[in-house]
Amino acid sequence: MSKQIGEINQLKTGAICAYIAGVCYVLIVLCAFLAPKSIASYVTSKQYFHDFESYKHYFIFLKWVMALSNAAILGVVCALYTLRPAKYDGVLTLFTILAIIGLGIGMYQSVVDATQVPHLAQRYETSSSEIQHVIIAFGVANPAIYALSLGLPGVWFIVMSLCYLHRLPKLLTILGIAWGLGNVTTVVAHMMVLIWLIYLVAIGALIAAPLWSIWQAAFFWKKAKELEG
Repeated sequence: MSKQIGEINQLKTGAICAYIAGVCYVLIVLCAFLAPKSIASYVTSKQYFHDFESYKHYFIFLKWVMALSNAAILGVVCALYTLRPAKYDGVLTLFTILAIIGLGIGMYQSVVDATQVPHLAQRYETSSSEIQHVIIAFGVANPAIYALSLGLPGVWFIVMSLCYLHRLPKLLTILGIAWGLGNVTTVVAHMMVLIWLIYLVAIGALIAAPLWSIWQAAFFWKKAKELEG
């Protein structure tokens, strides 16, 4: 009985987290559309620091919302894990752990960016030209880290959707696979500095995030009520 109560609470928490994640992703996309191309590219340059001054407050807000969204997705990951099919237990355990690692890295990355990049931009403005060249050479961020912070959760979305093929509503399955492909595509876009592709994925997310949020939360509430009898 205590195990069942724990599963019910986990599913209800997952539903709330799905709502939060959906709202966060809409805010993330809106902030991304407001970002100058130099900021979206993560390529450090004079133009990056010139544009950062006007975008700074959006940037800080964006990073904290990204940290919150990763925390919310963790709740969804844990809730779905409680419903895992027994025959895929090993596979889902592995990819769930990888997703948690990736989301944790994403939270860390967002907090570091929110606190360090504004400070670095301020130092750039007040430094000599030699120091400015050093700052540009070292860069403000490593886009390759997205292979972990976005790539691992993206692969989890795809694997989870395929393993839950006959347990999730068809729309959730499609959205889950699309979400995973979107994450992987974003990694490629950042590493290859394909700004148009970043914006294209963002447009898709603006449509898909609210749908996924509502349907995923509804699925969790339904499962929780079934367990309550």
